Amino acid sequence: MKYVITESKLNSAIYDYIDNLFHDGKKIEMVKNTRTDDDTLEDVEVVGAYDFFHKGEDELFTWTGKEYYDRPHNKSVWSKWKELAPILEILDYRKLDTLNNMFGDLWRPIFIKWFEDNFSLPVKTLNDTFPTK
Repeated sequence: MKYVITESKLNSAIYDYIDNLFHDGKKIEMVKNTRTDDDTLEDVEVVGAYDFFHKGEDELFTWTGKEYYDRPHNKSVWSKWKELAPILEILDYRKLDTLNNMFGDLWRPIFIKWFEDNFSLPVKTLNDTFPTK
């Protein structure tokens, strides 16, 4: 038996799947990224970066805007990344693997829309590759 599904229905199903997969019945926390200051050893805010996670668990994804890549030293290294920003990187590789196995490449633009809808941050580049060893 052959089934026909419209593109909008498929996109809606993927959007709902993404929402359930990442919320997992929990609230996603959005916090400004921080780093330890070398002089004071206190946490300081990193401009243009946010982390997303469930309370008490590992990060789901991280977002970096152009401001994050405005660095006075090593400008040539950061200029490539600045052109790609804002960048969203998925850090939960099990969820990333699930999406790739279920939907191939179809989920990527829908994930960007879901993220923008939920967190009101723009995304130009989705970094969704597994780290190399």
